[in-house]
Amino acid sequence: MAPQTLDIEGAVETQMKSLAVDDDGKPARTGNQWTALAHVITAVSGAGVLSLAWSLSQIGWIAGPVVIVVLALATLYASFLLADCYRSPCPVTGTRNDTYSKCVANILGKPQAWICALAQYIDLYGATVAYTIVSSSSMASIAQSVCYRKHGSQDASCEDMRSGRYMLIFGAMEILFSQLQDMHRVWWLSIVATLMSFSYSFILLTLSATKASEHGHSHGTAFGVAVGPHDVLGDVSPYQKTLGVLQAIGNMSYSFLFTSVLIEIQDTLKCSPPENKTMKKAISVGVLYTTIFYMALGGIGYAAYGSKTPGNLLQALGSYHHVFWLVDLANLFIIIQIMGAYQVNAQPIFGFVEDHAVKYFRRRRIINEEQPSHVVLFQTKFTVDHLTIFRIVWRTAFVILTTFISMALPFFNAILGLLGAMAYWPLTIYFPVNMHMRQSKVRPWSAKWIGLQLFVGVFLLVSCSGIAGSIQGILQAVKGHQAFRI
Repeated sequence: MAPQTLDIEGAVETQMKSLAVDDDGKPARTGNQWTALAHVITAVSGAGVLSLAWSLSQIGWIAGPVVIVVLALATLYASFLLADCYRSPCPVTGTRNDTYSKCVANILGKPQAWICALAQYIDLYGATVAYTIVSSSSMASIAQSVCYRKHGSQDASCEDMRSGRYMLIFGAMEILFSQLQDMHRVWWLSIVATLMSFSYSFILLTLSATKASEHGHSHGTAFGVAVGPHDVLGDVSPYQKTLGVLQAIGNMSYSFLFTSVLIEIQDTLKCSPPENKTMKKAISVGVLYTTIFYMALGGIGYAAYGSKTPGNLLQALGSYHHVFWLVDLANLFIIIQIMGAYQVNAQPIFGFVEDHAVKYFRRRRIINEEQPSHVVLFQTKFTVDHLTIFRIVWRTAFVILTTFISMALPFFNAILGLLGAMAYWPLTIYFPVNMHMRQSKVRPWSAKWIGLQLFVGVFLLVSCSGIAGSIQGILQAVKGHQAFRI
C-alpha cells in the first residue's frame, strides 16, 4: 500500500502546483470583473475629466454631446475587438498575449508591433506627465485655500501659488509607489482610486449645479464660444475658434483612452470564466459609467460658466470660499485618484523595460540580485517583492524625468489634447480593427471589410485634426512661459 499512497500524494502535490500557475507558467491570475472595472475606471476617469466642461464650451450644446456619444460607442466597439485578441488565434483557448505589443506581434507581425509599442508607451508616459500637472494644480489650490483662510481673500501673496514645488512633492510620492512590483499588486490602489473618482465627481457635480442655478438660466450656446465682437463674454477670432474646437476634440478623445492598458488589465484576470467575456463586462460598465458621468459633469460645468469655462473646472470652483472645505476635499480626492491612475499607466512601461533588461542582461547582478525589501511605516512592516538595484534606479529615474517635463511644459489642456489625438486612433481604432480582421479572416472588399476601413479612415481624419489644433495650442502657450518656477 505504501507505493500507492506515495502515488496519491504525488498526484495531489502535482494538482496543487498546477492550480498555483496558469497555462503560461506564470502565477495564477486572481482578478475578476470588479478588479478589472476598477482598473478601467481608474485609467479612464483621470485628468481628462476636468477639461470636459471646457471642451463643451468650445463645441457647444449640439455637437458636444454628439462627440462624446460617438467616441464612447467607437471605444466600446473597438475595445470588444481588442479583448478578443488577448488570446490568439482563438479568443478563448488560444495562446496568451500578456501585453498589447505582443498581441500585435503575434497577429500582425513584429514591424507593426514596434509601431504599436512606440504609440502605447508614448501615450502612457504622456499620461503620467498630465497626471503630474493636474495633481500639482490640486495641491496648489489646497495651499491657496489655506492661505486665504489664514491671511484673508485680499492677500495678494495667496495668488502666486507656483505649481513647481507641488510637482516635486507629487514626484517624491510616486517614487515610493513605483516600487510596487506590477499591475497585479496595485489592484487595491485602483479600488481606492475608483472610490476617490466617485467622491470628487459627486462634489464637482454638486458645486457646478449650485453655480448654474444661481443665475436662474443655463449658460452656453448651441455652437459654443461665439466668433467676433457679438460675444459679450469674450471675443474669439475664426482661427481661435477652429483651434479651440480641434483641441477640444483631442481632449475628449483622451478622456476615452484606456485601450493602451486594456490588455495588461485583462492579463490580471483568472481564466474561468474566459478572460474576454469578463473583460467585456468590465468594459461595458466602465464605458457606460464614464459616458453618463462625462455628459453630466461636462454639461453642468458648461451650464455653470458658459464661455468662461476654464480648462480645469476645479480652478473655477475654487471661488466658493464659503464651502472651501468641500473644494479642498475634492482636490484631495483627485490627488489620491491620480496617484492610482499614475501607477496604472506607468506599470506597463516598467514591465516592458525590466523584461527586456532581464532578457539581454540576465547575468548582471544589478539586474537580478534582490535587495532587502522590508519597510517599517507607522509601526507596520511592508514588504516589496523582487526589489533590485536596477528596478530602484530605473523607476526613480522615470519619475524624475516625468516631473522634469511636467515642470517645463505645464500646459494642461494642450498636453491632454495632443496625447488624445495622437494615441486614440492607433491604439483604440487601427490596431484593434486590423487584428480583428486578421484573426477573423475578414474577406477583402466584403461589406464588413469596407465598413471597418471607413471606420478607421474617419477616425484618422479626426485624430489628425486634433493633433494640429493641440500643437498650435502648445506653441501659443509656450510664448512668454517661464519654466521650472518653484
